[in-house]
Amino acid sequence: MKRRINNKKMLELMKKNCHGNYNLFGRELGVDPAHLYRFLNTGVGGGKKMIFALIKYCESHNLNFTHYLELD
Repeated sequence: MKRRINNKKMLELMKKNCHGNYNLFGRELGVDPAHLYRFLNTGVGGGKKMIFALIKYCESHNLNFTHYLELD
């Protein structure tokens, strides 16, 4: 099984924790805000870098990162 990020749930996380601000959420994740915007709105670009950034973010905020993943 292949796992990938559920961009809709990640968008909800951004709205809740960063007031919907792509720049702020991108900085907290350590990814380019343009890359984040493209992924959250189109689903393109959710590779290893985005997954590892999400895992690191969730660990630092005591969140369960598996909540933001979906199985293929």
